[in-house]
Amino acid sequence: MKYIFCYILAVLSLIMASKMSDDELLKFVLINVSSSLVVLPIVFIFYDLYKKALSYKASKLVNKVIEKDINDIFLKFIYFTTHFYKEFTSEQDYDAYELDNELKKNEKEIFEKVSGNIHHGYFIFSIFDDFSRDINRAINKDTIIKSISLKELAVLQQFINDFSDFKNCFSWIQKNDFIKYKDLSGVLIIESKHAKSEDDDEVLYDVSDTSNKEKIATYYMASYRLFESPILTSGYKFSGNKSFEISNCLFKLYSDINKWKKIKNIDNLHFDNCTISANRLHLDSNIVFNEHMNTNFSIRSQF
Repeated sequence: MKYIFCYILAVLSLIMASKMSDDELLKFVLINVSSSLVVLPIVFIFYDLYKKALSYKASKLVNKVIEKDINDIFLKFIYFTTHFYKEFTSEQDYDAYELDNELKKNEKEIFEKVSGNIHHGYFIFSIFDDFSRDINRAINKDTIIKSISLKELAVLQQFINDFSDFKNCFSWIQKNDFIKYKDLSGVLIIESKHAKSEDDDEVLYDVSDTSNKEKIATYYMASYRLFESPILTSGYKFSGNKSFEISNCLFKLYSDINKWKKIKNIDNLHFDNCTISANRLHLDSNIVFNEHMNTNFSIRSQF
């Protein structure tokens, strides 16, 4: 429809040329103009199709980048949640390939896991990894934000909101909700000499297992808004109400991830390579291995 003006001019030029029997040059020019006006829309149509094909290809590539970045964040988050189901330990025996199965838990199953677990103070009173920040970083780029759909944005924003609600479960610590259960033995918490927090105002601490005198191993790193070693080296049980509040938040967050999977037509969240270090999941994007070097393994972390 937008090229109809070209065809009208082409017809008018042809009519005018047919009426000019005495001026062969002008007639020749009008016929050529008419021919050009007929061809011009076809050229533009092919150009538009070419641009659309390039745009579609670029959009697919950008969407792959978005999907991988968001999937990696969700996988790390799911691994983080498993610490609420099983008592924290320096032994890392969780099968990371089972992570997607966590999303199948219903609210009752989550509640039973959360309420039945002994929660270590150095974990539940730590400043949790900021998965909301990671999502915002992944999508707040000009090339990304233009390619992501409103439906996808809505799901990601809902996850950010629900994660904020989850963190609020740990902002007001009351003794009748966080019930001291036992003292933890063989736990040492000291300021880290190997890593720094992204926030210059936060001190990063190593949580180490001292039960093996020959080798003290760090198995968690975190920052704390309030630091008292005896409190952090204790085990706690959640009250029924607190367990319900936390499990309800976790179920909502799992539901958000399942919505993302449905929108993106993902059967299972997967990864090519991973390792578990300091009780965090690290994926191939932040693992570097160089066999030539004596210190040949590096994990880039954000706390």
